[in-house]
Amino acid sequence: MRVYIDGENCRKGLVRALQDAGLIHGSREMTKYRLRDLLKDVLDIDDEPVISYYASKIKLPYGYTPSREVMVHVDRIRKFSRHWVPNLEQQKITYVKAGYLKVKSGVTCSNCGHTQDVLQEKGVDVRLATDVLEAAYTESGGTVALFSSDSDLIPALIKAKEQGTKISYVCFADYLNHAVSKVANETISIPTEKVKKYYT
Repeated sequence: MRVYIDGENCRKGLVRALQDAGLIHGSREMTKYRLRDLLKDVLDIDDEPVISYYASKIKLPYGYTPSREVMVHVDRIRKFSRHWVPNLEQQKITYVKAGYLKVKSGVTCSNCGHTQDVLQEKGVDVRLATDVLEAAYTESGGTVALFSSDSDLIPALIKAKEQGTKISYVCFADYLNHAVSKVANETISIPTEKVKKYYT
């Protein structure tokens, strides 16, 4: 079995569930999380799946300096990654840098004139979709577990199913995407109790 994870989707869900449970206060506290064990549990498998975790590189803009708030957020992401990526690699989870997390100028408020910078992810869904399709065309009849609630992946999932691939859609219970669920062969929602179980 191959497991494809939208990294930002996964990270936010884990942090939110662990914070709501009162186990952590910030994302850095979960950098030792046992993600492989959680996935084996929810997928109900004993063998070792091939797991790929997709994340963006941060790309700062040329020509202007982003707001202090955005730079604090960027610095937080970088500090988290310095601990999180080695943890994933120790669990034999392949960390795939795909696309960019771009800092761009947002919309200017018509009342106060303030422009809020935003972080926008580009390219992760394209790389993830490409890899799902490659697996479907080279390993026909296998199973792909998709840990992403991005509707942009639906066309790739449909094509993969046409090649005989079974699609297991994995999501956090409160982040279920009904459109993705409808396309998948099965939907596995992860309850908070299981998320808590693999926190170290």
